[in-house]
Amino acid sequence: MKISAEELTAGKLSPETVELAANLIQVNGHVIFEKVLPDELVKTLFDRYIEILEPYLEEHHDEVYNPKNGFNDGTNHIRLYLPFEKPFIDESIIAHPFVMQMIDRLLGEDSVMHYFATNTSLPGGQKCQPVHADTGSMFGTRCAMNLPISNLIVNFPLVDTTEDNGPMEIWPGGTHLLPDYWYGPKAYSKEKLAEHMHSIKGLMPAGSIMIRDDRMWHRGTPNRSGTPRPNIAMIYAPADRAPMHATIQIPEETYKQLSPRAQRLLRKEKIGHPVAPPKH
Repeated sequence: MKISAEELTAGKLSPETVELAANLIQVNGHVIFEKVLPDELVKTLFDRYIEILEPYLEEHHDEVYNPKNGFNDGTNHIRLYLPFEKPFIDESIIAHPFVMQMIDRLLGEDSVMHYFATNTSLPGGQKCQPVHADTGSMFGTRCAMNLPISNLIVNFPLVDTTEDNGPMEIWPGGTHLLPDYWYGPKAYSKEKLAEHMHSIKGLMPAGSIMIRDDRMWHRGTPNRSGTPRPNIAMIYAPADRAPMHATIQIPEETYKQLSPRAQRLLRKEKIGHPVAPPKH
């Protein structure tokens, strides 16, 4: 979706845009708001991330590229948890007003953020990730019903996402609407089914916002370019359905400087702990 100049200037989506976007997520599993963040902020975020990523890869090369290390088996994808510090904690990242409108509409006004990381497709990948959802079954084989949205994942691409640099491939149009047991380990192979299903690539300009149901099937694809393709990734959930174990470490002084909305979003995290170093 292209956001109007009036909405960008006001920092608020129109009621019509909110309803259309919410229904797209409910029906199609995702929505993309094209090119929302200012170019200067995106460049600052990218430059700082590369300053973290490159020494991390050098120091942890054997771990990151170990064939037994999850999705890094020939895919050259890495999840790197971000330190809770500037510039990554800019208000327009952790509590973007457009995102907050969608969170309030789909999850309710008492929601929290419980995940703060990046997903990066590194050059040199040889194969795609397996097709997967970013959640598991809540009730195993006992539940044959579709459940309400439990988590919304928000991605901010820090570079233009193109066919060449490892875009996310997604299977929209219903893979998030299956019965709960379909997201458990005993479900029929998503990989086999996906071969016979329609998919699209999540292509978008840097500074866009993708909001997606965590049940939507997707996979990372190989990065054929010469530079990393990073996304900032955050997960939001209703406060009463969020994970019980906090993962984001936030110094007390940093927490006090956040807006009231950001404080409420992060109130269940590790407040008063020092910033955690990046880790995969």
